[in-house]
Amino acid sequence: MSFMFNPHPYDDPKPVNRPILDREIENRTVFSYKSAMEKITALVSAKNGGVLAIDGCPSAEFDRMETSVCELLAVKGYDVEFIHISSIYKSSKELEELFSENLPEDRVKDPVLLYGKLYKGKYEAIFDSHKLQSLKECLCNNSSSKVYVLIGQGAAAEVLWPYIDTIIFLDVTPKVIMLRTIAGKYKNIGDDRKRTLKLVQRRIYYIDLELAVHLRRALIDSGKLDWYIASDHDDSYAMISFSDFGEITKSLAKQPFRCKPVYIEGVWGGHYVRNVRKLPDVFRNIAWVFDLIPLEVSVLIDLGNHIIDIPYYTFVQMAGKEIMGEHISDEFDGYFPIRFNYDDTFHSSGNMSIQCHPPKEFCMSNFGEHGTQDEGYYIVATGHGAKTYCGFKNSDKVDEFLDLVEKSEQDSTPIPYDEYVNSIQSVPGKQFLIPGGTIHASGRNQVILEIGSLTVGSYTFKLYDYLRMDLDGKPRPIHSYYGRKVLAHERDSAFVNARLCTEPRLIDSGDGWEEYLVGEDPLVYYSCRQLKFAKHCYGDVKDRFHVIALVDGEKVTVRSVSNPDLCYHLDYLDIVVIPNDVGKYEIVNEGQQPVVIYKVQVKESI
Repeated sequence: MSFMFNPHPYDDPKPVNRPILDREIENRTVFSYKSAMEKITALVSAKNGGVLAIDGCPSAEFDRMETSVCELLAVKGYDVEFIHISSIYKSSKELEELFSENLPEDRVKDPVLLYGKLYKGKYEAIFDSHKLQSLKECLCNNSSSKVYVLIGQGAAAEVLWPYIDTIIFLDVTPKVIMLRTIAGKYKNIGDDRKRTLKLVQRRIYYIDLELAVHLRRALIDSGKLDWYIASDHDDSYAMISFSDFGEITKSLAKQPFRCKPVYIEGVWGGHYVRNVRKLPDVFRNIAWVFDLIPLEVSVLIDLGNHIIDIPYYTFVQMAGKEIMGEHISDEFDGYFPIRFNYDDTFHSSGNMSIQCHPPKEFCMSNFGEHGTQDEGYYIVATGHGAKTYCGFKNSDKVDEFLDLVEKSEQDSTPIPYDEYVNSIQSVPGKQFLIPGGTIHASGRNQVILEIGSLTVGSYTFKLYDYLRMDLDGKPRPIHSYYGRKVLAHERDSAFVNARLCTEPRLIDSGDGWEEYLVGEDPLVYYSCRQLKFAKHCYGDVKDRFHVIALVDGEKVTVRSVSNPDLCYHLDYLDIVVIPNDVGKYEIVNEGQQPVVIYKVQVKESI
């Protein structure tokens, strides 16, 4: 979530998924905030002693929930004690010391303190050991009919499982976490300092969310979770039993599905996607469209008369093997290994920044991430003069370029970047592979479909950003220190033409369709394909999920061959996951024009 600092609040209502479900699930699900509070009150009331834990994601409305349930219980006369788990946290100073290696403050390396290192510990590490022991003794020695309700982040920590009878988890989608944080409705775990918004957001990503996501996975994998609550908004609260939630997610994993995108404005943002998707006139522009960035997006699921919105990563934690296949799920430790977004500079004010990303070893050792940050650009649409930057013109002049970067970072000297950075004219259908360490940028007046590896942080080391201000009026940060550390000097124009931007190659064909390989290299673990057809084509995931995008044409339907009711209808630019459980599938053209589908899959060598 580190680069969704300022998501637009607009919720796109279109990408609704409709799994085939037993309609009794809807009848058993509790909808709305008020009804969920009444259900929790009933759970507490039904207990004759014992412990109930209410845990959740950053920004979950624990205090409000406690007040609501207490008010409902007050008239019943039950012996209930709420214990906010923050009462056993270590002090704010102790937590700051604990997290100091994860949140370094070196403004030479990181001028605006954007980066950190993912925290690998569990909630137990943030508990005061004496207070934790006292809580255990209190819960263990409860011989009366008194009910204890533990509430807050860490209330269902693994160290407390032996003492808890019922566990409820309040899930919040990543966008809502950020919007609540921007609105001042969330403070970092155990923190009593006043911090700037971006420092709060950094700590959420590297600490708070890591703790919550890993606990959520542990609760799911162990079967300890009893009740799941989608808790974004009052009218969309949904309280679901864990068994029903499992049936919902497993059912959705049997069919093609689409995530709900997040739209973000930016200084170089364009207007193509906004026009194509007929989005409302509430945007200044759209720079990024997060269609499938796993830790940033969510999934809309139709339960009949209600639609629930859950984090995509919750879906992956619930049904990862069904989505990805057992081999890929195991290979990437349950993480969805590919991400997708659109970068829109169409009719914009300028290029994206000249930048690079870290390779695998650097990313893992410095930031604690799970792998590399490789990327790829697929050109979807272009206007006049569009070009893409990739690699250096001359590998012998890289140090000279970096000296100019450092000088510009200090005194705002313009850099003649076109003299150093290789550029290629952009045309629709052209593929650029961008392994970590490769200098690159999307030029103005185009739309690219950006594909990336599993790293979820935003390790974009800007080397030159044309001396412009960001939307907040502040200079955009430059990361010359990291750039010098990771840039691959040898990736010059010859290297790019030979390996990173090659001509499409026909690899398969059938009745009226052709499949082309447009991008594949040993430096990246995914393979980029193109499907061209007039009426229909077929595919088979073969134990490795596919992701497809309709990059030319009006509309198509992708459906399971064995059960055509398991389908999704794509409009132009929609991105859809075809899970492993789908197996063989068909894509049918529903429009008048020939179709081009962009397809990505993890390489068979993985």
